[in-house]
Amino acid sequence: MAEQLERLILSGHLREGEQLPSERELMASFSVGRPAVREAMLALEKNGLVRLSNGERARVHRPDARTLLSGMSAAVRAAMSTDEGVRNFQSARALFEVALARYAAQHASPDQIERMAEALRRNKQALGDPSMFEVTDVAFHYEIVVVGRNPLFLGMHEALSGWLREQRHVVLEDTAADRRAYAFHARIFEAIAAHDADTAEKHMTNHLRDVERRFWKIRLADRASGRNAA
Repeated sequence: MAEQLERLILSGHLREGEQLPSERELMASFSVGRPAVREAMLALEKNGLVRLSNGERARVHRPDARTLLSGMSAAVRAAMSTDEGVRNFQSARALFEVALARYAAQHASPDQIERMAEALRRNKQALGDPSMFEVTDVAFHYEIVVVGRNPLFLGMHEALSGWLREQRHVVLEDTAADRRAYAFHARIFEAIAAHDADTAEKHMTNHLRDVERRFWKIRLADRASGRNAA
């Protein structure tokens, strides 16, 4: 039943925002019981194809990047339970963000550059406050991703920021970490504002390598001292 409804949604016979038939109507149409209908609705919701609300019929929904990537959470947690898995995600982030830094240097509009400048100013103001620095750090990188004008890029940025949150927490244990990160952010911004793609790519590469290096240095030291055996 879920497969049949999925085909109707993907083919356009059931349009985005349209309500599905009631449980009773679906039971009659597919000759199934109420448990089968509810199981199908939950499967469609998990795949991002319908939205369920208490007291209302399900509505057709087109999945976005956030929905698609959130469905990977359990697999991601399993993958990142090992050092190799964490390194794989760090590598994916590096390829993604380095390419976007280059693209931003080539294509950022004056308005987009101004938003980056404002994000950088807020990042500087957060120096000395690890929690706020983390927020403004993510926001600065977000403004670079926005230049790509692709919802999949935004979804990837949000997902990677969440999946690698521990990395930021660990690195910011170092009291000088925020100033190092800000210095890299400033250099990246200057290169993008100057539309210097090679330099933007270089500084983003160096920034992410520096973060990774310090993360592993702190994590391995913690393990050696018995602070964090995980």
